[in-house]
Amino acid sequence: MKLSLLSFQLGKDMNLDKLLEVVTNSGIPGIEFRAELDHKHGVELDTTPAQRAEVRKKCEDAGVSICCIATGCKFQSMEETERQENVDRGKRFVDLAHDVGAPRIRVFGDRFGENDKNTVVHNVGDCLRQLGEHAEGSGVDVCLEMHGDFYNWTYAKGAIEVADHPRVGIVHNCDPREAKDGPVKDSIDQVKGHIRHVHIHDLESGKYPYKEFFAIMKSLGYRGFMSLECRESLDAERVIGLYAALFREMVVSA
Repeated sequence: MKLSLLSFQLGKDMNLDKLLEVVTNSGIPGIEFRAELDHKHGVELDTTPAQRAEVRKKCEDAGVSICCIATGCKFQSMEETERQENVDRGKRFVDLAHDVGAPRIRVFGDRFGENDKNTVVHNVGDCLRQLGEHAEGSGVDVCLEMHGDFYNWTYAKGAIEVADHPRVGIVHNCDPREAKDGPVKDSIDQVKGHIRHVHIHDLESGKYPYKEFFAIMKSLGYRGFMSLECRESLDAERVIGLYAALFREMVVSA
């Protein structure tokens, strides 16, 4: 298991060079760029081919893997036109990921509102299938984050099964609600064959059983990245370094 930094919150005000400096100094081998929020790293859909090549080279030269591009694409709308707009944007992100060397993008379900849950799940799965088909031959996976109402494995797995495409998987998000629903192992067992990436949060918090989670993922043979997504701090560099050290200790002792 390897740690990566999600630029959301802690890294949002750092340009690419600074992000790479911070993660390498902290011994973090990966980075996940949150797009569409005007973060200073600049990894966005409007980047030119030359800029994409530069991002890729800088990360490779620093020995840092771009493990994911986190998009804001979501497929919860009951309006087909709105869902299609998100699918079309997601396709462009697949192309961006391919260009910079990222093996996956993150997308959302996301919330049911007052809508029929089965209909929303089916719509989300259909959108994921379209993105999976676009990603064929690209080496890029399209991963649904267990976020919002889709934190529950029933809905996340349901959408994945509707998509039924080898390029479609799951980002397991360590949501405290999952722990409240019962042993986290029960939830993970339902989606373990689909997990391609992981988001972790405040490791020091007792709201989620991280040591148990790390032990479970070890037993499953998970060797991928886990992206750190924590609260904003005025001393981001120091906090990132502390979390990196805590992650290593918890993983070793799990």
